[in-house]
Amino acid sequence: MRINVITLFPDAVSDFLSWGVVGQAMKHKIFQVNTVNPRDFTEDVHKSVDDRPYGGGDGMIMRAEPLKKAVDSLGEYAGTRVYLSPHGELWNDGLAREFACQFKTSNLTLICGRYGGVDQRFINSEVDRVVSVGDYVLSGGEIAALAMIDSIARFLPGVLGNEKSKETDSFANGLLEAPQFTRPPTVLGQNVPTVLRGGDHKSIDAFRAALGLAVSRERRPDLLASDDDRLWREMCEILRTVPAEELRTCGLSAESVNSIYSSSKGL
Repeated sequence: MRINVITLFPDAVSDFLSWGVVGQAMKHKIFQVNTVNPRDFTEDVHKSVDDRPYGGGDGMIMRAEPLKKAVDSLGEYAGTRVYLSPHGELWNDGLAREFACQFKTSNLTLICGRYGGVDQRFINSEVDRVVSVGDYVLSGGEIAALAMIDSIARFLPGVLGNEKSKETDSFANGLLEAPQFTRPPTVLGQNVPTVLRGGDHKSIDAFRAALGLAVSRERRPDLLASDDDRLWREMCEILRTVPAEELRTCGLSAESVNSIYSSSKGL
């Protein structure tokens, strides 16, 4: 798998990708990242890649010609060309999995805009797909591209030290992951929930599933496809076996804990 990044700041992309599990994966040639700078395809002495927008407005617009030449320089290695923009489909765990599967045997080119955006004519003729990493504006597409690369890489075989991690992390089952703890058992006056220290893995798995649902209902209710009262009642039964203080240690609000103990119909 080869990922190309069209960017005005290739060093920023390369430096970030040299860290952590992604850096190790690239070192072991599980996939590779190639950067291309549109400035290398300009013809004026200033290496200009932007110009004023027609109709006026704030900021400058990236010109179509240098971007097209940058993409054309990749030839057959360009693969699917993706422009990072707030106008695109929202990036999520499902898309990360889709891209990881699709591009195991093909190439991907991520195009990073800057300034006030990119000439729409380039997008019309040269872009296969538009993706957004969130409902906010960044100063450029590099951060979005790095987020995509990092999340895609996690689903490639051999990238993670424990392959099970990608199936237990947040969003793997559509919900947030349960909070985690490590040694010592008491820190800052707070105790690790007893069930996590008991060694009964069936009980631990049930508790984590119930806690993940509770955290998701409190913090990201938009992740819940429907209000499944039956499932929530079952989760409450599990959580009510844990002392309220320990549930609060898990990051649940007092309101959520009270709801678990007083009602079986949710938060």
